[in-house]
Amino acid sequence: MKNKLQLMIMISLIITSHYANAQWGLSGNAGTTSSNFLGTTDSQSLRFKTNSTQRMTLDPSGRLGLGVNTPVYRFDVKSSSHARTVNANNSYTSISPTYGIYSTTLNSGGGGACGVYGNGAGTGSTNYGLFGSGALGATNYGVYGTATTTSTAPIGYGVSGISNGTGTTNYGIYGSASGGTTNWAGYFLQNTYTGGAVGIGTTTIADSKFSVQQTGTTIATTKFLNTSKGPNISWIHFGASGDWYLRSAANTGTIVLQDQNASAKVCIGGTQAATGYKLSVTGKIICEELKVLLTANWPDYVFENEYQLMSLNQLENYISDNKHLPGVPSATEMEEKGGMEVGEMQTLLVKKLEEANLYILQLNSRLEELEAKLK
Repeated sequence: MKNKLQLMIMISLIITSHYANAQWGLSGNAGTTSSNFLGTTDSQSLRFKTNSTQRMTLDPSGRLGLGVNTPVYRFDVKSSSHARTVNANNSYTSISPTYGIYSTTLNSGGGGACGVYGNGAGTGSTNYGLFGSGALGATNYGVYGTATTTSTAPIGYGVSGISNGTGTTNYGIYGSASGGTTNWAGYFLQNTYTGGAVGIGTTTIADSKFSVQQTGTTIATTKFLNTSKGPNISWIHFGASGDWYLRSAANTGTIVLQDQNASAKVCIGGTQAATGYKLSVTGKIICEELKVLLTANWPDYVFENEYQLMSLNQLENYISDNKHLPGVPSATEMEEKGGMEVGEMQTLLVKKLEEANLYILQLNSRLEELEAKLK
């Protein structure tokens, strides 16, 4: 009996020693080597459970799933009971930049590469494809994306965000910056493309592709700066009553409406440009002064001795036959031409006025001769 009991104790010690060497301890392990591991040696997944429910899976190909029993991606996360599927909070203090999430993607096979991709779809009031927040650093980024392309991948997206929820408001990418000396909610160094409308200072953009609203400040609504042409600034802005201003900053500046094509035209009050004219105005024009640059000679030649003035009898006969002054377009001609040339007409009117004065002087001379004979 004693020998049997001793044998049982020896067997128990051997079994305990075997399991102690074969299993990981619940209170930690010491003396491990690079040959020790926690995992499987076959093609089965490594599964982790809490409260008898599978929470995490590492499949044979190295794909990790959180809340996903069969992960499809390298890191696959799914949640139906939490507001945040992934929450990255980095409170590390350093003079170097810190990152909540740092993602680098390199695709040299010719396909697309996206550093961060967000898709928010919900039935709530607000949906975000990407939401980033950075604070308290010397330079803070809510979302920071960089894309470097090659000849095999000609299109690169620094940040891509999609939100297609059925709620009130959807944000593909949402950025906010405040508290610094200079704040940029979005900062883009290269070409920027938007397929929809853009609103600056306003969210009412349903009636246009580009809407700008400026209220409560005296600064210009829109400002254009071209330093390559010198320190000249011109701008466009709206007045208090909705007036539109196109200005040059310098007192001697010139506002130029020009197109590369020499046949370009400007229309005011309408869209139909008159053939052969640079400026077409539909409506009335009023100004304090109007100067027409003439190319024809001013009719002072009427007062030259060699000028042949039509006699009054000839003038009377011409008016009787034609119903208009010699050299002046008739009503029919004016209607056919669709208007008159201001400069040409002014020159013609001055000519007729000068001729009329010559007729007056002739009549006055005859009147003086008759008065002299009657004395």
